[in-house]
Amino acid sequence: MDIEQQVTELQRDKQKIEAVLQQQHNRMQSIFSVELEQKFWKDREDRLTRLIVRAFFPATVFYLIFELISLPLNYFSMAVEFRRHDISLIMTSYTTGWLALFSIFIMSRNDQWKKYYSVVVTTVICISLTVVQSVLLSVQSVEMSWRGTLIIIIALMFAYLCSGLRPRNMLFAGLLSAVLTLIYLKTVSTHVSSLVLSNVFLLGNLVGLGLSVLTISTERIRFLQSIIIKLDSQIYELLGQHLYTLSHQDTLTALMNRRGFEDRFSLLFREAQEQQTPLALLFIDVDFFKLYNDFYGHQNGDIALIRVAQTLKRFSGEQGVAVRFGGEEFLLVLKNTDMQNAVLMAEGILTDIREQCIPHADSSVSEYLTLSIGVAVYTGAENISEYDLLNQADNALYQAKRQGRDRVMAAHY
Repeated sequence: MDIEQQVTELQRDKQKIEAVLQQQHNRMQSIFSVELEQKFWKDREDRLTRLIVRAFFPATVFYLIFELISLPLNYFSMAVEFRRHDISLIMTSYTTGWLALFSIFIMSRNDQWKKYYSVVVTTVICISLTVVQSVLLSVQSVEMSWRGTLIIIIALMFAYLCSGLRPRNMLFAGLLSAVLTLIYLKTVSTHVSSLVLSNVFLLGNLVGLGLSVLTISTERIRFLQSIIIKLDSQIYELLGQHLYTLSHQDTLTALMNRRGFEDRFSLLFREAQEQQTPLALLFIDVDFFKLYNDFYGHQNGDIALIRVAQTLKRFSGEQGVAVRFGGEEFLLVLKNTDMQNAVLMAEGILTDIREQCIPHADSSVSEYLTLSIGVAVYTGAENISEYDLLNQADNALYQAKRQGRDRVMAAHY
């Protein structure tokens, strides 16, 4: 697929995403396709797992500081007779919260476990909420009872906003933990006011669910915008490549042009110097091409140049570089090629062009189109520059033309 087709497809994809973004701006509910929905949740999970891994140790430190501050405050603010009982329950809830965070942290670090993120996190949150709710609703002091309900509500909202779970999965975990908590309280015969239970379970889950839906709606817009930015980046990159190619490519023959040759030849020559390997340069000229143009017309002249270019491209292979240097002049750069093999390559090019039998009625050396080729080779040992090598190939070409054209001449050192 060429660059123009790729750009067209990317622009089409961008327009589709922009249309979805425009509609999503006006709706809370998702209008994503199944594929886009899966990508959104995968992206969200990946971002959250990276955040969990990055923030685990700072969060642990903050959590410990919170415990060190809150435990004495709770201890001295409650009735003396309830201190031992309630503090042990508070410690249990704090430890459970940290263990839940630690479990998610361990899973987030393991790439093999990430595919089970939703199931594992739903289970961890359900169990953790059940334990935290059960112990905090079992405290005996009035002060800790109300503080416990506040902690539970905060924990629920934190789980809805930061777990990365879909709202329905989190709602399931929240409601299931509420049911399990009620079963536990009934089993241990702990009476809790229905007003308190409603405040904790309904308020905590409803507020958490609402905030989660709002947050996810905003994240969907951000997700679509990030896709558009990525598509724009890909389009600009392809256009940049296309412009670079156009500036370094001959439009008629599709070979590298002189500007592209200068950049590439410098790199190849430097590489040959560093590795001390041979680098061959063939300077090629179409014999009597001006006469060909005058006789057959410029359109046929262009066709002849294209056929020469195709021949050079075929001979260059994967290691060589074929160049239209200007007008009827061409270059062929061959890596790891000594003089003997370079001359054989040049002779093969001459033979191939002859066998194509491109008529040239105004040529004084043949009835068909012919080439003259000068060959120069850097062996890896000479103290010369790339410009010296180019001049040597040019001089060899000049000698080939002086000696009658339709021939190969090697540069002499």
